[in-house]
Amino acid sequence: MKYVNRELKGTYGYIRKQTIFEIVKTLVMFAMAFGIFLIGFLTLGTKKSLWSVFAVLALLPASKSLVGVIMLARFRSLGEELYLRLSDAAGQLPALYENILTTQERTFFVPVICYASGDLIAYNEKDAAGVKEHLDKVFAAAGTSVSVKVFSDEAGFEKRARQMAENLRADTKYESVFNTIKAVSL
Repeated sequence: MKYVNRELKGTYGYIRKQTIFEIVKTLVMFAMAFGIFLIGFLTLGTKKSLWSVFAVLALLPASKSLVGVIMLARFRSLGEELYLRLSDAAGQLPALYENILTTQERTFFVPVICYASGDLIAYNEKDAAGVKEHLDKVFAAAGTSVSVKVFSDEAGFEKRARQMAENLRADTKYESVFNTIKAVSL
């Protein structure tokens, strides 16, 4: 179950809002499991009942939800100042913000991803090569031809984003590219 507003993924403030939603959802799920156990214990007077089995089974999705909370808690939303600088550089380019890309080995936080005319640029100050490799694999698996460039310095990203914004042409392919990215991100 994801946040009710599916369009929220890729927008500024997503991590903060999704974390709050996941925490509330997890607390409700654990409360339901405890409530099921309590109902069985209070009505039958023993822990050895089918209600206890239901309560334990209710802990499984609650625990899965807790893992989601832990994954999101590792990351923070962009600061407003950084967001304003990055969005100013992106201009009219289609952009995704606050992306958490997951692989089997690693998890990457990518503050911004922009796309125009077959070129995708991203900013990641810690492991630009790892992010590029992962995105190349994702697009190859999806059968999408996209040129990926990941910048480790903010100034380089801003410069390239401004160049792409100047030469921006109408392109609807960005929706499928962004849907692919959203599918592999938290």
